[in-house]
Amino acid sequence: MTVRERQELLVSDYGVIENSFERFQIIVDTAHLGLGSFPGELRTDDRLVAGCLSRVWVAARETGDGTFEVLIDSEAPALKSLGALFCRIYSGGTVAEIVETAPEFIEKLSLDRHLTPTRLRGLHEIRKRLVWLVGEER
Repeated sequence: MTVRERQELLVSDYGVIENSFERFQIIVDTAHLGLGSFPGELRTDDRLVAGCLSRVWVAARETGDGTFEVLIDSEAPALKSLGALFCRIYSGGTVAEIVETAPEFIEKLSLDRHLTPTRLRGLHEIRKRLVWLVGEER
């Protein structure tokens, strides 16, 4: 499945929840469940995302088949869960897929309505950091 297809599936799955506030709450409460823990050795200052009020770490590891595993963690529950959505969409993607596929799920699921401007900037910075990382790994 491509990055774009995973994003479309995620939007379809969460889109069945009609109320955008309920959808946001369910994502914050559950999206991070089932994902592996962020390895302690990757929790370093060079992996922190600049511009976030909460500490957010982003890592990307090439898996050997031309795709990447994306790892994101935060001390803030909302960012931890939104980061988990990034991981679900972008893990297994190639450099080109990751770079070319914007995180449209944020607007399509109306998550942006429930985030402060600072949190939205933080998500933008997570995306920038991820694109930079997969480029650096090559």
